[in-house]
Amino acid sequence: MTETTDKGARAMSEDGAAGTALGGARPDLRTRLGRLLPMLGSLQGYIGLVLVIALGLATKGEVFWNQTNLTNSVGAFASRGILAVGVTLVILTGGIDLSVGSILGMGSMVSAMMLVHHNLTPWEIVPICMLVGAFFGLCNGIGSTWFRIQSFVMTLAMLSVVRGLDRQYSDNVSVGTQVVNDQGHLTPHAAAFQGLGTPGHNVLTGVLGQGIYYPVLALVVVCVIFQLILSRTRFGRHVYAVGGNATAARLSGVNVTAVTITVFVLSGMLAGFAGPIDAAYSASADPLAGQSYELDAIAAAVIGGTSLAGGRGTIAGTFVGALILTLLDNVLGLNAVSDNWQLVIKGLIVVVAVVLQRPGFFTALITPIRRLVGSSSRGSSPQGSSSREGDEQ
Repeated sequence: MTETTDKGARAMSEDGAAGTALGGARPDLRTRLGRLLPMLGSLQGYIGLVLVIALGLATKGEVFWNQTNLTNSVGAFASRGILAVGVTLVILTGGIDLSVGSILGMGSMVSAMMLVHHNLTPWEIVPICMLVGAFFGLCNGIGSTWFRIQSFVMTLAMLSVVRGLDRQYSDNVSVGTQVVNDQGHLTPHAAAFQGLGTPGHNVLTGVLGQGIYYPVLALVVVCVIFQLILSRTRFGRHVYAVGGNATAARLSGVNVTAVTITVFVLSGMLAGFAGPIDAAYSASADPLAGQSYELDAIAAAVIGGTSLAGGRGTIAGTFVGALILTLLDNVLGLNAVSDNWQLVIKGLIVVVAVVLQRPGFFTALITPIRRLVGSSSRGSSPQGSSSREGDEQ
């Protein structure tokens, strides 16, 4: 009798140890899932970039993965990518800037006018355009802070104001940048202006051999500079603080008004900087240049992981978002997808990106999986108890 009792006790202890080991493994699985899915959400931009590149390689192969093709496609989107950096700064503070497309158009027209009518060099034209953009950005910042106008309304109004001024300034006429002299050759300043964005014209050819396409260089440099500003400076920490909780930031000593005005000024300045690039790429300045560019800029920021609620996002993510949009345009174009369907696809991608950023989305996604794992664990318990009862009998 005593031996039978000892055997039963040992069997029950062994079953309990096995159950503990099994039960310990399942919480580990749930914990890993709980950590993995949010991590995948934070990497959504990089995963999307890999998928777009894979799609391009699978459908067009060497035609897509060609240096000339990639350089031209990124260069074509570079001006909108620069806009996206400025828009990201504003969104991080909890605002929005809808006027960057019009400011780019104004910068484009000013650069053409300065070149054609005043014979200025690109070294003089670009700073002037940046100052013009910064002025309109300052107006946005003052309206959003001092006059307490919602940034959506303020920048929407500025979009209209700047576009009207651009058309009045140009008399609704496009201005070409291919200025020729009496011999029919491009003037030195017009030839130098081509280097700002005309396809096939590279800069730094004496340093980098064949050189590098200026719009690509400008986009990369702008992204690096502002990523460092956000991650390594006190101003960058203040930007995140204002977007996270403006009231708490103000109580902590942050000058919320100054930070808000500064990000709008920087956004306008970058839009002005992108103006000459767009004019050089198109070889002319059109009164409607930059129309709807603000939508592409916001889309690049959102796809790159910037939260429209403010306080979360990076310039590196925005750069990845810009690459996704430009390479997606290129892949769809190479596969003869119509412009209409390209717009539909890009719109759906933005919707997906916003859904993935929704607070609690991954928690809601994990909960059914945890319940499934838990129910399977509970379902295995009666079998274990039955086996133990059989052993005891």
